[in-house]
Amino acid sequence: MKKRLKPEFELAFEDAAQSTGFLFWQLNNMWQRKFREEFEKLGLTHVQFLLLNSLAAIHKMEDKPVTQAALADHSGCDKMMVSKVIRALEDKKLIMRKNHHADSRSVTILLSTKGMELLKEATTLFSVMESEFFKPLKGKEKDVEKRIRKMLKKK
Repeated sequence: MKKRLKPEFELAFEDAAQSTGFLFWQLNNMWQRKFREEFEKLGLTHVQFLLLNSLAAIHKMEDKPVTQAALADHSGCDKMMVSKVIRALEDKKLIMRKNHHADSRSVTILLSTKGMELLKEATTLFSVMESEFFKPLKGKEKDVEKRIRKMLKKK
């Protein structure tokens, strides 16, 4: 019988719950699971909701055509992933793609009426879900968000 090896060095942690990164990972998985459960009835994934919301936000702020690149930048998503998700949203008739009026290589993205109606419903659901999920942070949300944003800027 082989002898069981034991580390002769200091471990990163004895219990995974001692790791801030692991705790963030667990919380993220819990958030993703909750999101999937709630948004499954709307037929939207997390990324689809994020992109629909980002598209609406850009349209609300600016009255100019929105390209996939601008949507990727605004949402913080990878451009290739945005391209794939945009196709899925178009297949669901939630957005429309049109040729850009000034750049023949670009396509502009518009919310459809169906997309706007679904986004309105999803926004209500999201607000309730996020409020409930982050209830333990009540009163500290702004401080937590500020610290997380600061960490994200360091990437």
